[in-house]
Amino acid sequence: MSRPAVDRTEMVRSMCAAVDAGDAEAFGVWFASDATYVFGNDEPLIGRDAVIAATAGAAGALPWVRHVVDQVAEVGDQLFCRFTIETEAPDGKQLALPCVTVIRMSGEEIVDYRVHMDISPALG
Repeated sequence: MSRPAVDRTEMVRSMCAAVDAGDAEAFGVWFASDATYVFGNDEPLIGRDAVIAATAGAAGALPWVRHVVDQVAEVGDQLFCRFTIETEAPDGKQLALPCVTVIRMSGEEIVDYRVHMDISPALG
């Protein structure tokens, strides 16, 4: 799958839409083949294929998810993204979880992606 040419804020919005739709391939297309991805305190994932596989697996962990992009700030080769992640807990309670992601770019590819979020309320 090829990447569409868009500005970086639109890239973030496109990536969020892909995750919300359960399309791990469309999410992963933005990553360099040797990119690093870290969610919270988890061990780093290395490589686009690992990111795609983990994203596909995570899609089944929550009943649904919607990313609300609150802010994207570009500083040099980094993007600082603030989101509200909407989903529901196992008991059906609606959740709005804060999330910050720091993305480092090399040209048009993501080389480092770090998610800072407490997902535990959604997992029960």
